[in-house]
Amino acid sequence: MMEKVIWVRSNGKMLGAKEDDGLNIVNRYLEEGWKVKHISACALGDSMNAGQAYIVIEKDID
Repeated sequence: MMEKVIWVRSNGKMLGAKEDDGLNIVNRYLEEGWKVKHISACALGDSMNAGQAYIVIEKDID
């Protein structure tokens, strides 16, 4: 079994700003057959709209 940890973050939606939150990387791994093992999230600073998380993904190695 192989595992990877990927950090994702959201600073809230700023006016007109498109940020790279890291979910595109997670989606790419999921399309390649990886599975989510664990997700842990928390607030980022004092903002109610900002947060961060780490996602542990895993894949069987044959």
